[in-house]
Formats: sequence, structure tokens, C-alpha cells
Amino acid sequence: MTNLPYIPTEYSTKPGLKKLQDENHFIIDEMLPSYLDEKREARLEGIDKYYLERPLNERAGFIDIQMANQKSIMSVACFWMAEQLAKEYSYITFKSEDDYYVLDNELTNETVYFDRDLKVVQIIKSPICNCSKDCPTCNYPKPAYTNLFDALCSQMQEDVCVMQNDRLVASHVCLPSWWAPTEKMGSSMADIHSKVPGMGDTNYKQIWNACLNKGPFLRFNWGLTDTMVLNQHSDKGIGKDFDNDNLYLRVERQVLQGFPVTQSVLFLIRTFVTDVKTLTKDQRATMAFAIESMTEGELEYKGLTDKKESVILCLSY
Repeated sequence: MTNLPYIPTEYSTKPGLKKLQDENHFIIDEMLPSYLDEKREARLEGIDKYYLERPLNERAGFIDIQMANQKSIMSVACFWMAEQLAKEYSYITFKSEDDYYVLDNELTNETVYFDRDLKVVQIIKSPICNCSKDCPTCNYPKPAYTNLFDALCSQMQEDVCVMQNDRLVASHVCLPSWWAPTEKMGSSMADIHSKVPGMGDTNYKQIWNACLNKGPFLRFNWGLTDTMVLNQHSDKGIGKDFDNDNLYLRVERQVLQGFPVTQSVLFLIRTFVTDVKTLTKDQRATMAFAIESMTEGELEYKGLTDKKESVILCLSY
């Protein structure tokens, strides 16, 4: 048995959107420490590789307006995330205190103070270190949080993307599934999914309008991998060696929350990975059927070209 939120029964490129209903936007579970460890490692590797915001377009002019627009988008997204986390989990609190705002997370033993510009002004990591020498607590975090968006995303299991007018304007993705955040900045939904076989006829305008005005929505994406490692950035070249006996199901739970006031949509991406051996016989059989029904293009996209039969055999043990 497994605690996965979704078991694939087919491979489909349809949007598969359904209303979130009364489910939480965020999922915090006993695996939080391992997720945060991988996020810290990614930030140490190079924060600019995993956290990006849309650069200013000097040719378009009106730089002040561009800056104000980006600030507005990020402010709405950050305050919503902080408030929603506090609403869904009692051990997280968010409040105003004098001229600042305070986010307190009892799970990470971290308190973050920030101002109206989303600038982090102080971080208290408990237990408080009073030593006179540098130590891991004194230097936490490394690198220092860029702003509230960075601080929030570094304490949750979800990766986060923000789009405005169907363009990616911010992403904090430390646990990508075989893609590079730097290659997607400024892209539309159609651009982001251009390499996915079977999505050429997707009505992205309709999807965007629905996400913006009718959500929040929930959808799932899945793939197979050979490792439990969460950060499978495309330049690492890991996750697709199916010549060994390791086979894991990797599921993305995606929540889409719209903000009409800024014409923006927040994407929360929570990744789950489990050994296929933990699935029931019937669940493995449905996955084998899904792979059996894939086209050559879909098999190539999923890294299963020339691996189809061996993977199906592994699922059929």
C-alpha cells in the first residue's frame, strides 16, 4: 500500500483539471525534513539556478511600471501563501507586528520577520545560538533568503511557479522533474509544454481563463524514475536508468490558484516518489496497461524508449 495521492490508470495529455474542493492547498507530512534537505542543497548549489524572477525588459521601457507590476504580483502571491499555510496548519502562524510581518513555523523552528517590500529583515532559528563564534545556527540559512518568497518556498514541500497573463514570471523550483527552471522563464503554457507529445491541440487560452477565474484546481502528472532523489534537474542526468532493478513512481500533485486582481496564477507542485513494490498488484497492472498504450513519442518523452518491455515486466512481478 502507499500514501500517494494518485495512482495512474492511463497516460493522457488532457489537462485533467478538477476543483480542489475542501482539500488542502499544501501537503506537509513526515517527509518534510528530507524535502527541506534537498532544497537546501539546491540553494547551496546555486540559488539563481532554482529561483528566478522575470527580468526587466529595458527595450519595452516603463521600467518603474514593470517593477511595480512584478512587486504587486509577488506581494499578492506571498501574502496569500503565508495566510493559507497558517490557515491549513496550526503550527504555522502569520501576523503583523509593529511595522513588520512575522511568519513563525514550529516545524522548522524558524521565525521570519519581513517588511512590506517582502524584504527579510531578521531570521530567528531556534534554539537561539548565543555563541561568539560562527556555527551552523549563526549562519543559517545559506545563502541568506533573497526575500519572503524565497523564505516561504524554502520551508514547504511544494515547488512554486507564478504566471501572469500566461507567462512565467517567477519560479522557485528546487525539485524539478527533468527540466531546467532557467529555460522556462517568460514562457507561456504552450511554450512550456511544447515538447510534450499530444498537446499541440490543447486550448491553453481556455485553460488559463479557467485557472485565473474559476479555481482553485487540482491536477496530477506522473512518470517513472530509478531513484528516490527529488531534485532531478535536467543537467544532473539522473532518474532514467531503467537497466537496474530500481523502479519508482513519481507523481506531481499540482494546485492552481488564481488571483484575478493581478491577472496571475500560482502553481504549487508537490512531488511524491514511491517504490513500485509498495503498490498493490492491481495498481501495478493499471500502470503497466498505461505504459503499454503509450505511443512511440510518449515513450520517448518519458524516457522509456527501448525500456518498455523491461519496465512492464518489473511491474508485473
